[in-house]
Amino acid sequence: MLSSVRQLTQQNIMPAQLAALDALRSEAGPGSADLDPLVRADREQALASWLSHHGVTRAWTIAPPLAAAGVDLDWCARAAAILDGPALEPGLEWTASTFSVVTLLSEVKESTRRISELVAAVRSYTQMDRASMQHIAVTDGLDSTLVMLGHRLREVKVIREYGADVPMIDAYAGELNQVWTNVIDNAVDAMGGSGTLRVTTRVDAADVVIEVGDTGPGMPPEVAARAFEAFYTTKDVGKGTGLGLDIARRIVVERHGGTIMIDSQPEETILRVRLPISRKTP
Repeated sequence: MLSSVRQLTQQNIMPAQLAALDALRSEAGPGSADLDPLVRADREQALASWLSHHGVTRAWTIAPPLAAAGVDLDWCARAAAILDGPALEPGLEWTASTFSVVTLLSEVKESTRRISELVAAVRSYTQMDRASMQHIAVTDGLDSTLVMLGHRLREVKVIREYGADVPMIDAYAGELNQVWTNVIDNAVDAMGGSGTLRVTTRVDAADVVIEVGDTGPGMPPEVAARAFEAFYTTKDVGKGTGLGLDIARRIVVERHGGTIMIDSQPEETILRVRLPISRKTP
């Protein structure tokens, strides 16, 4: 930063001008990261045209960071009033470089946050460094599974409806995560990779009920009746083993004393898992 300021002073930009430009720089808008790409491209083109018209030779490199910072033509006109003549280009080039640095730092911060969340989700999903039987909130496993399957959910709208009164239960958390993985993966397949996935938790008498619903075409009764059979699948050869729901059933029923069932109709299939709030040791 200091070296670039020295370069500006060497190009006959007075300290008063630099101070005024820095104050103007701080007035830049919140940025256009969330703008539609076409709108952002139009803004860049408008800025580049303005810069070229005012004798800036490197308009094509200066316009994008200015546009990303939310700069408009009125801002440019105010900058031109501060930096008259040949001082305009180096002044705006310096301003654009500072905006680029801020953008990069923001991206690094966001990437770091996402990496931290992913690491936390991986640890939660795999249950690293934890005992097999744990006192858990089922929503923790559901959320970490949704993060782990994020690459499968890019075209899927995920709706979470978690009951506020759902208690924690004793369960094999890692095994339940395998249940959620198999169930959610099947739901995404049923929707062809796009649609609405609804994940619900609630209390019903002595059970915690977890429902995973999808907006796929639904299952015919004869398919739903055999869905939990080992090696039964309606997928093409090489795309499924027919073991996903069988494994889920074994974990829910045999390991947790719960139940698992399918409620399917056209354009909606709900897989419902019931887990006892208080369970006996098998």
